[in-house]
Amino acid sequence: MGLKFNPKQREGWKLLISPEKTRILFDGGSRSGKTALIAEYLIRRALQYPGSRQLAARKCRAHVKTSLWNDTLKSYVSRHLPHGFCRFQESELAILLPNGSSILAGGLDDAERTEKILGNEYITVFINEATQISFQTMQMALTRLAQRVRDRKGRIAVPKLILDCNPRGPRHWLHAAGVRHVDPETGETLPDAARWARLNWSAYDNMENLPREYLYALESLPEVMRERMLNGVWRGNEGAVYSEFDEDVHVVEPFEIPGSWRRLRSIDFGYTNPFVCLWGALDSDGRLYIYREHYKAGVRTAEHAETILKLSGDERYCATVADHDAAERAELESRGIRTEAAVKNVAGGIQSVKNRLAVCADDRPRLYFFRTLRNLLSEIYDYRWLPARDGGNAREEPLKQNDHTMDALRYMVVAAEHMEKHSFRSASIPVTPHSSR
Repeated sequence: MGLKFNPKQREGWKLLISPEKTRILFDGGSRSGKTALIAEYLIRRALQYPGSRQLAARKCRAHVKTSLWNDTLKSYVSRHLPHGFCRFQESELAILLPNGSSILAGGLDDAERTEKILGNEYITVFINEATQISFQTMQMALTRLAQRVRDRKGRIAVPKLILDCNPRGPRHWLHAAGVRHVDPETGETLPDAARWARLNWSAYDNMENLPREYLYALESLPEVMRERMLNGVWRGNEGAVYSEFDEDVHVVEPFEIPGSWRRLRSIDFGYTNPFVCLWGALDSDGRLYIYREHYKAGVRTAEHAETILKLSGDERYCATVADHDAAERAELESRGIRTEAAVKNVAGGIQSVKNRLAVCADDRPRLYFFRTLRNLLSEIYDYRWLPARDGGNAREEPLKQNDHTMDALRYMVVAAEHMEKHSFRSASIPVTPHSSR
């Protein structure tokens, strides 16, 4: 039974079976052999610990069924286990083993589905393409590693969180946690850093199992994509929407915002996807500084409102613009946060942001970001255009993925333009617990 391990897979197997390493990241190139190795580990864990549960998940259930379920788990079972040894429950995407163990495949893109999946306890949680989920979702998955089962020798199963991914931009939360072992929100060393292990993979590690034509196709990709998909290097995205963004130019150290500057807030609603609130301020020359962010998934709007009020303190705002969801806006207003409907013209908003990122005649742009905006600075690297189809123009529409702060950024920039255009300098509304903001 099982794979014939190549040298990199043997190295990975040692990490998977180590009792000291309980959070493991396999990051690397496309078809480098990492996911196949994890599939074998899930099966062997299920066989070793009767009655155990293993979860194999990724963000979108549709992708779970086509790739993780059909191409990985079922493919492994059909090739390496006797016919009829396992029972498949297609409706639940579950593999049932004779010893009472199970492997469940699931998507985390729906609140009800996520609650059902994470309502169970597991000894193993595997998240495929983990760059697609949030840091909060990963932390939630950790809490479900609580099942206690023993093998036939009486040894208790060591709970394991396993993540794999193709690399993205180096500011992504997974690079912070999985590669550098620091908290992506605070930058401090993770309290469980000693339990983390990371193995980087390249497609060349799996050469014996890949057609030469496939490697040639990866070698022929543009530089940034080639580095990520072939060599497993964390690099900024090729085809970035905001190619003008330069961290050395646009990112500044935090400072106290002068009281005379006009302030704004922008909000993009979300529950399964993160809810985002950005705070910005315009200086006397009309340069916009984004200085604070609130970014969190799985929390109701009422809780977000409390956080926004707490973070805002006694600051005064000219406007708070928000996505158009009427119920969410009403909820905010009931909590004392008055909003205006944001302008949602995506193409126009992107162009407005690009115009502000451009360096002017005085060698300065008109848009800056505080270095503490970890989620925004991660997403601005990952925000990219849809790839070209049939030779058409690729630069027409952004990919709707990892764009939550990007939506809020557009709302903010367009609102700032509106204020400047109409010379909006009326008295700001005080932010106090009893005012409509």
